[in-house]
Amino acid sequence: MKIMKIWMMTFGFLALAATSIAQDSKMSGKNQQGGVHRTTNHSGELYGKLVSSMQSNNELVRFSVDPVVRNITKDPNFFKAMDNLKSYRFDNVLEALNVLASHGWVVRSSMVVRGRTGDEQHYLLAHPMDRLLPASPWLDERNRNRTGQK
Repeated sequence: MKIMKIWMMTFGFLALAATSIAQDSKMSGKNQQGGVHRTTNHSGELYGKLVSSMQSNNELVRFSVDPVVRNITKDPNFFKAMDNLKSYRFDNVLEALNVLASHGWVVRSSMVVRGRTGDEQHYLLAHPMDRLLPASPWLDERNRNRTGQK
């Protein structure tokens, strides 16, 4: 349980670092009227998780991405590849890592967690993106109870 808390804190810090990188902005002097206008460069990384465990002497490999990713990018090719990767049954973790790498995913960290059925290998993967939209789930009416607002 303690290891899982450490893993979650590490993931949170990585997400915070990626968010700060994705939100840097720059000034541009390309305005026709001689003034300067602000443009925003929203590039960064999206994160996914790969988990490998043994179940009845078979390696079980699962890839997942949080649903909030659909609000952050609008790239239809990325969605199609992501949906196919999430539903595909990989034979082993090496196949999964190689296939994910061929689609632009990069391993950022890994760890072994002792689960109920034995050790699980967890991989935090990142996918660099040129254009990210800001995600504000606290503005969604369905999430009001999660912010303490009524």
